[in-house]
Amino acid sequence: MADETGRPIDAIEAALTDVVAVLTKANVPYALIGGLATGYRSRPRYTKDVDLIVDIPQITLPAVLAALGGLGFEFNDHDVIEELARHHMAVLWRDGVRIDWLKPLLPAYRHVLERACTEPGPGGTLRVATAEGLILLKLFAFRLQDQTDIEALVAANRGALDIDWISTEWQTVFEPDDPRLHWFLGLLSIDR
Repeated sequence: MADETGRPIDAIEAALTDVVAVLTKANVPYALIGGLATGYRSRPRYTKDVDLIVDIPQITLPAVLAALGGLGFEFNDHDVIEELARHHMAVLWRDGVRIDWLKPLLPAYRHVLERACTEPGPGGTLRVATAEGLILLKLFAFRLQDQTDIEALVAANRGALDIDWISTEWQTVFEPDDPRLHWFLGLLSIDR
C-alpha cells in the first residue's frame, strides 16, 4: 500500500516507530499531531509526513540526533539545533519521509503535549494528542485540510469533546470573537 504520493506506508510507519523509540529512550516528552494523529482520533487518512510536538532539552538534543542519525535519519545537526533554538521547529528526513518537530513554545502547545494519551502504534505504543488538542492546533493553522480534519474529529468524537477546554486554550492565544472559533462552534451546533 502507498500514500497519495506513492511512498510506501511502511516507510512512514518505520520513521514514526524509530523516532518514537529514540525519544522514549531519551525520556523526551512528545505527542503525535497532524494527519497521522487525526487518523487515530477520527477516520484514517493518508499523509506524507510525521508531525510531532517535541519538548527536548537542548542538552539532550545532540545524543538524540546521534541516535537518529545512526538509524538512517537525514539532517544537519547544526541546522536542527539552530532551527529549534530560533524558530522552534525542525525537519528531519528518513527514506523520503518528512518528520516535523515543533517545540511547545506557547502554553497551549504544552497543554496539548501534556494531555496526549498513550495509544497502540506501529512498533509498540506512542503518545497521540487528544481530539481536543488536535482541534485546537488545527484551528490555529486553519488551512483547508485542517478544516476538513476538524469536521472529521467532531463527527468521530460527537458528545465526548471538552469544548470548554478548547475555548479556554484558544483564548490564551486569540480573541474569543475570532471567526475561526465561531466557525468551530457553529460546526458543533450543526453537528448535533
